Amino acid sequence: MAPRDMDSLLPQLLSFPPHPPVPLADVAYDREVRSLRKVLNDTPASLLTAGVPNGGDLLDILDPSINTLPFLYVLLAHSNAGKQKAPTIGSPLWHKALDFLRTFDSVQVRYVGMEFRRLVMFVRDVALAGNKPIAAVRPLGAAILRLDPSGSCFTSTHVVFVHLCLEAHAFRAATSILDKDIYEFPSSTRTLPSGDLPCSRHDTSSSFITDKSELSDTITYREPLHYFLYGAMIYLALKDWRRAILFLEFVLTAPSKSHSSHIQVEAYKKWVLANLLAYGEVPSSLPKTTNSQVAKQARTLGKAYEALGAVFQYGISKEHDVRRLNAEDHNLSLVLQVLDAYRQSTVAKLESTYVALPLSEVGQRTSPNPDDHTETAHYIAAMISSGQINATIEQTGNNPGSWVLRFGSSPTQTEQHQHEELKKQVAKTAKVAEHVRETDRKLSLNKEYISWLKQKADMTAAANAGEDPAITLEQAAFEDEDLLSGP
Repeated sequence: MAPRDMDSLLPQLLSFPPHPPVPLADVAYDREVRSLRKVLNDTPASLLTAGVPNGGDLLDILDPSINTLPFLYVLLAHSNAGKQKAPTIGSPLWHKALDFLRTFDSVQVRYVGMEFRRLVMFVRDVALAGNKPIAAVRPLGAAILRLDPSGSCFTSTHVVFVHLCLEAHAFRAATSILDKDIYEFPSSTRTLPSGDLPCSRHDTSSSFITDKSELSDTITYREPLHYFLYGAMIYLALKDWRRAILFLEFVLTAPSKSHSSHIQVEAYKKWVLANLLAYGEVPSSLPKTTNSQVAKQARTLGKAYEALGAVFQYGISKEHDVRRLNAEDHNLSLVLQVLDAYRQSTVAKLESTYVALPLSEVGQRTSPNPDDHTETAHYIAAMISSGQINATIEQTGNNPGSWVLRFGSSPTQTEQHQHEELKKQVAKTAKVAEHVRETDRKLSLNKEYISWLKQKADMTAAANAGEDPAITLEQAAFEDEDLLSGP
């Protein structure tokens, strides 16, 4: 029966979790949470937003870290009640919403996925309406990792978060999520063991972030494309070229029926620029898994960008043409960095040919204004201080044109540095292997896969009719299906 007044509602809202805390088995926990959720669904919004004895409202009594479900429902009831006068950044309701995103119980929230997403969109909308997207960045980033500390399961909230980071130019803050590799997408519940409950211990987050949980909105092919393109743009802003290239290749290799999307064409243009900045050249081909039609169309529409490779081949005399060709694509900032990267590359190549060279000669070979020796000296000094070249400048007078750039021997990595890099690679490989094992486990429980194994086993048996075949792996899997399905 639905509560009719605050006196009957409040005890029910505070009944779970039990106080003092009592350990509950998964089945009991699941039953209690679902019962509380039903009470909240049956309670009218007017009662959730009503005052409580001695003043205030439910948000002043409930603790979001303990009473996660009722706190969330009351928040949403208040947000809907205030539509005529929308909440603003800094309002009491805004602060309550941020408190919830930072402290909610990550197990309880698995039962109210749709309501959780509504709060995420509420915070986003208030931040954008107030022209301060930065205000929502850290709370939403914290919420993603609170729900899934590994950050490895893609959700619609990932796209909301990264888009806000772009709007706010909060590039460093974005890396708290972008640096977490995506391994999985919300899974269909039919691939999970039937005994698992949302509150159970799960080896991977995709076991509770499912289609049925509604912790993520429906994922179409567009959401991952947007996420990885936005992420690549952030890494480009941070000059992390290699990570940007990886994200752009995710976009380019996304499944496609017959033609490239606008997002993939844009990704291709940035992919060319990022490769020039990272490696000084455009790869001769796209990743092998790129759809052939996507590759063909992207290259046709991005042909002007391929011409940028000629900058590294023929020199900076093409600078004017390059700027004109790319200004309309909003990639001019990257193009200008490519031109500067060409100059740096040219200077670095001198190190492999010369032991020493007058700065006047360096300017003739590398500078857009060869007669400005002072600018050349400052430019070379900046490269030396940043470690891009191992060299010194010998000042033999007051005229920078007479100074000499003297190259030193190339430094080698220390054994300790090599050991640290190896440890990082080993840890990353182990993490990937763990996700592969979990994916294999889920696949083995998928009914379609087991059916395919059965068909293959039948075909093998038919082909070997009249023989006494050994039990194959496929036949063993078929036997496993019988054991799982029971009599």
